[in-house]
Amino acid sequence: MIPHANESPIVHESIPFRNALFPFRIHEDFRSETHTGTPPKYAFHEQLEILYVTEGSVICECDFNRYVCNAGDIVIINPCEVHNVEFLNAEAHYLCLMIDPRFYSSKGDISGVKYTDPMQERLVRFRHVITDNERAHEILMELLREYREAEPAFELSVKGNLLRFLAELFRSERIEEPMNRCTAEQASIRAALDYIEEHYAEEISLHDLAEACSMSLSYFCRRFHSVTGRAAMGYVNEYRLSKAHELLISTRLRISEISARTGFSDSNYFARAFKKFYGASPRETRATQI
Repeated sequence: MIPHANESPIVHESIPFRNALFPFRIHEDFRSETHTGTPPKYAFHEQLEILYVTEGSVICECDFNRYVCNAGDIVIINPCEVHNVEFLNAEAHYLCLMIDPRFYSSKGDISGVKYTDPMQERLVRFRHVITDNERAHEILMELLREYREAEPAFELSVKGNLLRFLAELFRSERIEEPMNRCTAEQASIRAALDYIEEHYAEEISLHDLAEACSMSLSYFCRRFHSVTGRAAMGYVNEYRLSKAHELLISTRLRISEISARTGFSDSNYFARAFKKFYGASPRETRATQI
């Protein structure tokens, strides 16, 4: 891939743990005021990552999907998924659980063969954003409490609660769709994704995207679909809708103005597309934030 001026590289992160016998950690200091101005960082790693939004709203990109996540939401970043998190408003705060596969893998028994091994091999994945699973929320809160209080044998309780949490994910949050392709292929279309990010408010053609990646039109279309699981122009539309969603809950701009600012020339079409994608109209979405 030929880099361009504003490209955000995809970085492989090597995640350190203080105790190799307890490869689990929680960061609780992710606040908007301490991370304002930080440039986007797209990364992937072999560890399972769980985010819990405690205040405000953040934007999570996971495997080429964008989500606006609000307080109380749980975000699952599956192993080896390219991801990025940005703050949407000033009071935003989230905490991050990083779990190495050594912590939950079970070699030589049925839980490893049926569940944790397929997780690491990217044969199964979980829904990225969990908003209404009370059992998953309850288990996660118990895990956090045990980790923070660190009473005797807390390591056993943390591990036990993590396994309970994974069991709930397998029962209720598993996605049966095939996984996206490997990171090397993801990097090959990064220029097109960056082009969409920079020009989503303007008219975008398939030719523009293929040219950004220095690919022929037919090859680009095949590669983009192979990596993201969707057609390029469908992805453009989803990206525009996600930006509109951000503006709806973070500004008081008129809906017609939001439509125009996010690349929709027809506000009626925008309203229909938004409701189909999010399950609620732009007006209904804004009303829930008041």
